[in-house]
Amino acid sequence: MAELAPRIWQVIDNAPVVTAVTHKDADGDTLGSALALALTLEPIGKSVPVLSSPPVPAAWWFLPGIERVNRQAPPAGTPVFIFDSSDASRAGSYEPVVTQARVVVNVDHHVTNAQFGTINLVLTDAASTGELVYDLLKAWKLHIPAGAASCLYATILSDTGGFRHDNTSAHALRAAAELVQLGADPVTIARGLFKSRPASGLRMQGRILQGLHYEFGDRLVWGSISQAGLRDSGASTDQADSAIDQLNTVRGQELAILFKEVGPQLTKVSIRSRDQVDAAELAATFGGGGHRRAAGLELALPLKDAEAKVLAVVRARMNDLK
Repeated sequence: MAELAPRIWQVIDNAPVVTAVTHKDADGDTLGSALALALTLEPIGKSVPVLSSPPVPAAWWFLPGIERVNRQAPPAGTPVFIFDSSDASRAGSYEPVVTQARVVVNVDHHVTNAQFGTINLVLTDAASTGELVYDLLKAWKLHIPAGAASCLYATILSDTGGFRHDNTSAHALRAAAELVQLGADPVTIARGLFKSRPASGLRMQGRILQGLHYEFGDRLVWGSISQAGLRDSGASTDQADSAIDQLNTVRGQELAILFKEVGPQLTKVSIRSRDQVDAAELAATFGGGGHRRAAGLELALPLKDAEAKVLAVVRARMNDLK
């Protein structure tokens, strides 16, 4: 951070417009990071378009500045900041904006990051990418407005699972406390993140939980949701993303896996692990990535075929565990 913060500031200092890009299927970490940068830089005269591959999940309606996402097209030649993305393809429909930019600042905390930026601020011990953005803003001695502080607090709260995941560090807790002192609204962020889910999401989760499979003495728990199941419950595919956290609550469990049918030939897979399995390494087997305890992937296969392919590997791994 000490080495890269001045270099990254030179990128901003020399440009009137800086583009902030999130990863596709945006979550709180990528959106909060991008919005915090915009809300902090604009009071000092910078223009910061925020781009996120559509559709932007409605679940993040409570983030300050969310209404500005995809409202402003960046002029050609602006430096691009991309957040929480292991490679440029994660930008989705905005991948060309990243790959064609002359300067790309890659800010991330994934162990699978491909170091694809002109400048790569990739620190894998950070609980969230927003934590890195916060450290950058502090290094630059910039005033962090309350809205930006709330966005950064949301990155930490969401990526630590409400301070329940293994990545909850002393640094993350200190950063969260400092952000509250700067004006972050922990009540609104917690309510938006954990207490504002539509009833359709609960109905969808009920369908998943009813169909769960328990193997290896409950050490492997897996489930799936089809497009028909989503339609019947009135839920959208992005609402299924949080269901993996319910699967990840079984005592003695080592792996939780959720398969989500996106289309006839596309399945998304979420993986959570405890102690003996590296979720990121397992996801990388199928071209995915993420963190040691939380990872994901996409397979260009029908739901049932994706289940069979992934579970064949998973069961072999489970057989090898002590």
